[in-house]
Amino acid sequence: MSKEDVAQLVLRERQSRDRGWYEEMAACFAEDSVVKMSWFSGSGAGFVRATRDMVGRGDLAVHRLGPPTVRIEQDRALVELPLVIERRIDVNWIEADVASACRSQYRAQYGTAEVWRIMRIASIYE
Repeated sequence: MSKEDVAQLVLRERQSRDRGWYEEMAACFAEDSVVKMSWFSGSGAGFVRATRDMVGRGDLAVHRLGPPTVRIEQDRALVELPLVIERRIDVNWIEADVASACRSQYRAQYGTAEVWRIMRIASIYE
């Protein structure tokens, strides 16, 4: 149960999202996980489905990740991941790049399968 294992879980979830690896993304979440962001509130499984749907509509974003900070207490962990969300949008028929700074807070738990899973994500947009 190392900090590196938890950090890799969080980074794997974000990378899987950006790369469209939805099965791997889904495997990062606990069954009873909760995700709360500006555009989504629901389960981890629902978040994966909503992400796939969003990308299917052509709404693409890339996450530039900073180093995660990990705190572990027994079988639970808190991770803060600084990131920038980059998107290209159309403003009156002119393409513009938008970058949004964010801090995502992950709660993870070490389970009976002896692996870490994401229990909760909450994002703070700066």
